[in-house]
Amino acid sequence: MIGETVVHPQYGQGTITAQYRNGNEWMVRFESGLRFRRPRVEFAGQENVDTSTNGHPLGHRSVQNEIPDFTPMTQSQFDARQIIEALRVGVAPAKHVQELTIGLENERTRLNIGLTQAHSDGGSAFAIIGDYGHGKSHIVELTAQQALEQNFLVSMVSLDLGELPPHRSFDIYAGLMRNLRYPDTDERGIGPLLEKSLGRANLLDQFRNTTTVDADPLAFGLAAINNTSSIRQQKVWHQWFEGGRRVKTMNRSKPRGVKFPSIYRMGHNERQMAYLLSGVSVMARLLGYSGLCVLIDEAESYSLLMKYQQPKASLFFSAVIYAAMQEQQSKLRSEDFPQHRYRDYPLSYDEKQSLFFLFTVTRSENQLPLTEWLAGDQILELEPHHSAQELGQFLEKVMLYHAQAYSYEIGERQRQIRRGAAEHLALGMKNFTLSIRGTVRLGVELFDLLYLYPDYEVTTLLDELRSTLRM
Repeated sequence: MIGETVVHPQYGQGTITAQYRNGNEWMVRFESGLRFRRPRVEFAGQENVDTSTNGHPLGHRSVQNEIPDFTPMTQSQFDARQIIEALRVGVAPAKHVQELTIGLENERTRLNIGLTQAHSDGGSAFAIIGDYGHGKSHIVELTAQQALEQNFLVSMVSLDLGELPPHRSFDIYAGLMRNLRYPDTDERGIGPLLEKSLGRANLLDQFRNTTTVDADPLAFGLAAINNTSSIRQQKVWHQWFEGGRRVKTMNRSKPRGVKFPSIYRMGHNERQMAYLLSGVSVMARLLGYSGLCVLIDEAESYSLLMKYQQPKASLFFSAVIYAAMQEQQSKLRSEDFPQHRYRDYPLSYDEKQSLFFLFTVTRSENQLPLTEWLAGDQILELEPHHSAQELGQFLEKVMLYHAQAYSYEIGERQRQIRRGAAEHLALGMKNFTLSIRGTVRLGVELFDLLYLYPDYEVTTLLDELRSTLRM
């Protein structure tokens, strides 16, 4: 059955990816991109299939909603269903990441202070360290939303050993430019920022005055974009900023008498990449934003690099830290970063920058040397020791969304689970039986069990939960 194409009256056509409960439930990935676990009898051609076992569905417990309800969902129910499906795999949807955050009050306060410091003092830098499933990606998205609320531009990438490894500085820079987010538009990329600069000659002069580099790539590109009224030509320059690729038609609008500067893909380009990120933060400030927030997730792929690749990755991360902190720190020295063989670059703009840098690291014996770059209060360690009260507040929200997603009234059984499970989950996190991701997934499964099995005794479920987490 797995791989078979099926049709659902509401979600349309999809492919079975997994089966549960002796084939009575199917996990289906629909053509819309959504993936749901639904009872088999809801699908076309399966309405009259006998799914019972010895006359009893599932063998020993009755199941609610044996007869499928084909009434279309309301929008609120559909939204709640999407939230539950995301939580089912241990991930909070981006739109609800603040609401569904468990604890992290101290971390949020520290990062919020860091954003304020980046705007007022020119920059700040942090590393988030934790084990797998401890919420590193969650706090990255949470920081992104905090930064957008404070009028920062936000750029975030997730590193991957195959597609975006941490030792390829240029590729990381290009990914950051393509993923640039704005507090005042849903558009992404550097294009909206460059378009906002059109026709503002005073801005170009101000920007040129912030750098000592001849033929600064950003100033050069800004001048070229303002030299042409062709939208096609402007997009070519946008692509150059995002990928460093030059085409012949760019010569028509480039400033006369100035040598075309390169954005270096190879060699020791860490200085230039840090410099360009600093320059984008300057451009953001001049155009009315608070600055630039750079977020890099999954930096643990550093530990999987070859030995000869790790120094390149270390140079990139430490260069961006230096660009953000400059004279606010004493652990890094400018002269320790090699120049490119063709051209010298400073590590940052000297004035008007606001660069916030945060990256995550998975705890391991072969991780980035954080203590050589950052002070103790700049390294935030995620420990999943959340209190029962914090987990109870989270379960309350899961309970409300679960009831809305599956159209049932919350009863005493759900409230008992919400109260009783919080203590057990807190214990499971304390003794390292559960990660934060595992806790989120288990929270949804508890309400799933109550919904699917109306005769499941709450005391029995809590006893099973307690014995499982104390093993």
